[in-house]
Amino acid sequence: MPAFTAHHQRFWLDDRPLFIQAGEFHYFRTPATDWEQRLDLLVRAGFNAVACYIPWLWHQPQPDQIDLTGTTHPLRNLAGFLDLAAQKGLYVIARPGPYIMAETINEGIPPWVFDHHPEIALINQHGTGENVASFMHPSFLSCVAGWYQAVFAILSPRQITRGGPILMVQLDNEMGMLHWVRNSFDLNPITMQYFANWLQATYGEDMRVDPQVLATRLRHAEGAAGAQLVADYRRFFRSYLRDYAQWLTAEARRHGLDTPAVFNIHGFANGGKTFPIGLSQLAGVLRLPDVISATDVYPGQIGEGTFHQLLLVNAMTCAIQNPDQPLFSIEFQAGGNLDFSNMSSSFYDLHTRLCLSNGMRAINHYLFFDGENDPILSPVKRHDWGHPVRKDGTLRSHYHRYPRLSQTIASYGEALILARPEPVTTIGFRLDDFMTEVNLACTQEETAIITHQREVILFDLIARGLALTQRDFQALDLQHTAPDPHQVPLLWVMLDCNSDPATEQTLIKYLEAGGNVVLIGRLRADGVLAKTLNVQPHTDPPFTSRRVHIFTTPDIPASFVQTYQGDLETVFATADGAAVGFRKRVGHGELIMLGASFPITNLDDLHVFQQLAAWVNCPAPFTLSTWADVRLSRGPDGDFLFVNHYGDDPLETHIHYQGQPLCDGHPIRLPARSGAILPLNWQVRPGITVRYTTVEVRSITETADGLTFTFAQPEGYACFAVRINQGSTEDRSESIQHVHFTNGTASVQWPIRTT
Repeated sequence: MPAFTAHHQRFWLDDRPLFIQAGEFHYFRTPATDWEQRLDLLVRAGFNAVACYIPWLWHQPQPDQIDLTGTTHPLRNLAGFLDLAAQKGLYVIARPGPYIMAETINEGIPPWVFDHHPEIALINQHGTGENVASFMHPSFLSCVAGWYQAVFAILSPRQITRGGPILMVQLDNEMGMLHWVRNSFDLNPITMQYFANWLQATYGEDMRVDPQVLATRLRHAEGAAGAQLVADYRRFFRSYLRDYAQWLTAEARRHGLDTPAVFNIHGFANGGKTFPIGLSQLAGVLRLPDVISATDVYPGQIGEGTFHQLLLVNAMTCAIQNPDQPLFSIEFQAGGNLDFSNMSSSFYDLHTRLCLSNGMRAINHYLFFDGENDPILSPVKRHDWGHPVRKDGTLRSHYHRYPRLSQTIASYGEALILARPEPVTTIGFRLDDFMTEVNLACTQEETAIITHQREVILFDLIARGLALTQRDFQALDLQHTAPDPHQVPLLWVMLDCNSDPATEQTLIKYLEAGGNVVLIGRLRADGVLAKTLNVQPHTDPPFTSRRVHIFTTPDIPASFVQTYQGDLETVFATADGAAVGFRKRVGHGELIMLGASFPITNLDDLHVFQQLAAWVNCPAPFTLSTWADVRLSRGPDGDFLFVNHYGDDPLETHIHYQGQPLCDGHPIRLPARSGAILPLNWQVRPGITVRYTTVEVRSITETADGLTFTFAQPEGYACFAVRINQGSTEDRSESIQHVHFTNGTASVQWPIRTT
């Protein structure tokens, strides 16, 4: 039977790399007579998989009524749906919960579970019970065990390992999301017992505490002691979610799961700036062996002012997830394009292209189909969020974007799948800076401060500066991985006064070993880093605005300004004559410290960033005659240049890479708000290499006379080069042709010589 695995940052099926492109279909919201037509639309879109939630409350509306074969309702025929997907040649990503969210009652948990077992309910810090289960409560787990026994009787025989279509199974959904969005602590006695056990294991016998007393302390937490208790609770909850994930995985394995278990990551709001909150909550889950992580991303818009946020979200995810797996989004925004909305079809295309350029190799476009709810699912019948396919099967405009890009992905094939991004620098971060999912009055000010710092400095200064200057970056969790200067010669870091001694010591060791650090934010006055630097920081009150002078740029509006005295060596930034930025050798490395918080909002700010990068010898690999978002991926069978244009007017630009012109100096032309994936030195067939194209390949056909390349491009010109090598360096020829497009597509043909 086929083997489905994850290694070398790719998914593999029988030792062949597999790019997964799925669309989410809620079979339980569409008449069964229409299932085939909907699946055909996925095939027409060029997708090779379908993903689906499997709602527990729909299939088991009562404790003694479980229907997964359609005996009580045709929309409960899960088995028939999975078999139909297999007949259509589609792989399946199954998502059986127990939680599914998906705008369902109780987020997918049958009401009878709470009715029969009221003791499982989360009790929040106000003493109120909520319709959220305390995950590790034995009564809840017993109910889940019964559901898993039933649903895996359908899923397990249909796994890819047993000749079926199921590649992966997602367990639960967005664990911890409800606690974050509701700001709800879980003070259920069972959860408090777990918390008490965690405190004792972490701090020793001196921290033995009665669970009821612990709940009371949380309800009435005040001051520094209260803030510490909240921090302990947040850290405990990481391990609590890990324990729950381990239980779910073991239970699924007990019922036959032998394909990878997937856990998805919530938190995407404010353009992605809150997404690492989900990473923080789920860090213990995502680092479990053999677990596949998957993101939920809903950016809503893609433009020059926002694309960097997705790049940082993806980089931070890669820093936390299983290092063997590729970047995978299991909820990749496909909705939001309501019939009379302000959304544009270009968003969906550019979003996909951006994440492909960032290394994503598995995408589930969520949600792909509108539908209607049975009252058991929701009191609201309509389920229409502007997806590509309306509830009646008609198509919205953005549906047509998918098959075109799918054709290009298929044309490049394994060469594109195997190509990897080529980062030129690294962002270092503290995951604990995002450990802010629940708060009490005693933590609100600290959370407001770190939220400002991470959003302004980490996202809109560091990540935006690197992205706008085409410096592709990776990310590293400084609390989990010690950087090696030989592998990571430079770190860009946001640090604030809440930093921990271990992270500061990690940075000191890195600097002393020869690493270079651009540190933006504030030093902890009593921290080991300030003492090692022999500097004395003086900190403005939070949210105080000042003007700073950096290099030759005056009057940059900033906040959270910190000035320094002591052994500063070179000062490059000031505020009212006091040092705000300095450069200093530390061991064999060098630190650049900038104690100011400001976003890059104009070219003056970007010029300051460029000067910082020049100081630490971080050159931008690309230069362009007109700006575009450009990224390069390299692979054993070819490299790929990703060019995204977010502007409202057509683009023409010449691109140089490391000082050399790409495409022999020919311009890249793109329509407004569009992108292109351009091959460089791409081995199409043995002995045939495409040196470059200035337009995207749409398809390749092979006949006895040779290969025909078809492009999609409005009227214009392109340059295409092919090298034909028949086995020796002497027997090699190259053909370069300039092609004029008049009807949006063109074919270029070279005969294949045979000997």
